Order: sequence, then C-alpha cells, then structure tokens
Amino acid sequence: MKIAAIDIGTNSTRLLISEFKNSIFQTLERKTKINRIGKKLKISGKISCDSALAVSDTLKRYKGLMESRGVARYRAVGTNAVRKAINSQWFISYIKESTGIEIESITGAEEAHLTFYGASRLSDNPKSKLVIDIGGGSTEFILGSNGPEIIMAESLDIGCVNLSEEFIRDEKPDKIELEKMHSYISNHISATMDTIGRGSDIAIIGVAGTVTTLAAIDLKLEEYDSSRIHLHKLTREKILAIYRKLCNVSLNERKKINGLEPGRADIIIGGTAILLEILRQLDRNSIIVSEQDILDGIIYTLVKF
Repeated sequence: MKIAAIDIGTNSTRLLISEFKNSIFQTLERKTKINRIGKKLKISGKISCDSALAVSDTLKRYKGLMESRGVARYRAVGTNAVRKAINSQWFISYIKESTGIEIESITGAEEAHLTFYGASRLSDNPKSKLVIDIGGGSTEFILGSNGPEIIMAESLDIGCVNLSEEFIRDEKPDKIELEKMHSYISNHISATMDTIGRGSDIAIIGVAGTVTTLAAIDLKLEEYDSSRIHLHKLTREKILAIYRKLCNVSLNERKKINGLEPGRADIIIGGTAILLEILRQLDRNSIIVSEQDILDGIIYTLVKF
C-alpha cells in the first residue's frame, strides 16, 4: 500500500510518499518547498494571500506526485503557523477548494507526539531519548523511552523564523542583537530544561531544517544527501564554529555556503542560536541528526501494525 504525509510548517511545505509492504516502509518521494507561511505572522496575525497561493501551488504538484505514485491514503497536517493564524480556517478552506487536499490543524502536543514517533520508532538506542524539533514558529521537546512511551512533551513558541524576524534587523547581526536573542531564548527554555534534567544521560536527537542544514554545512555538502546527514553527529564545538561564521558574513555570502539552502540563509542564525542554548543549558556536547521526523510519524498513523 502506498501512503503519503504532508507537513505544512511555518517555513516549508513537505511531502513524504512511502510504500508499506511486508511490515516495511520504503521511501518513494521526499520533497521540501520553502513557502514560509509564517512570514510576519507575529505582526499581522495572518497567513498572507501570497503565502497561501505559494502553498496551493506546491500542494498541486505534490498531489500530482501522489496520483502518479498511486497513493491510496494520505494525511496532511498544519503546525504552528496554521494553528496560530487568525485566518486559519480561511487558509484551510482555500487549500481545500484550490487543491482538494484537506489540512488538519494539529495541536502543539500532537505535533510533538508525531515528531517523537517518527524520529524514535526505528531507533535501536536503549537510552531514553530527547527529540528536539526546531521549526519556523515553534520548538518541540519530547522526552521518551524506547517503547516509545512519552514522558514529557512541550511545544514552545520560539522558532527560526519568528526569532530571526524579531531580533535580526540587518543582514549581518550585531553583538547587541545576538545578546538579546540569546537572552530571550534562555529565558523561554529554562523551565523546560529543568524538567528534562540538566546533564542527564539521554540520547539527544535533532530533526527538521535547522539541524539537518547544520549537518549539511558541517559535511560541506554541495548537494543535499540525506543518507550522509541521517545519524550524523554534531558537536557543540562544531555548531559554535558554524554559528560564528554565519554571524560574521552578509546574507549574500551566507547563501553561498556549501550545505546551506539559499532560502534558509536569513533564518539559520535564529535556529542555530536555539540549538546552542539548548545544549548549553542541558550541559551536553553533541546531538545526533535524524532525517526521520514528523512526516514519518504521520506515515505511521496511516497503517495498522
């Protein structure tokens, strides 16, 4: 049976098509398109007409792929920007009318559960796991066992898009902007870090665009290679070195860095700052990058094991 998952996030619209056969999932298509429906959302409170049109065009292409692959079932979810926008119902109705695709607006808690399920289900690491999903408008923290049983799940309204829009005024951030951003992140994540436990012996897994992009930069990839990125270990030292480089060059120079998709160049600093603050407060020196995330979690909900 061929099945599909669609994730409409604050920064990008993504598709996963899988074939489930003999209890095994085989990836047929994995696509990402940066549409950024969360652009200026904190100011206007709305998803713009231009962003809605961009998502509609992307979903029409995804629908064509699903049809050509013979997809029998699909599930499409909207995360932070969709659930926060005051015109969310208009956006969902517009997408349904223009593409025929029905979007389900999910809560932060469900987003966290799906992300953990996707990232941890096939892991053979016996340790408890902390899955971190740094998105465009929110960051999810999910602590669980290898069951996978979830011990804690929290969604905080800090992400690479809203932080970058709020704190980075120019193409090249200055010292004061960066200090204010780090202070803001530190204050917002502190209680969650206390709940997780600073210095605890857990496996930390990072998913989504910020950490996969950092892995691609660390590997100096000229073309994105998910097989090399999946399970890549990023040390705090390497992340800090990349961060300093990102902060010390212009936006145009950032766009030329190997491994960094040009469409992410203006928001990667905010996402990287979140990751550095998390590792600092947890007193951990590394994170494992996973290509399996909420899309895989959505896929798993479409079949019976």
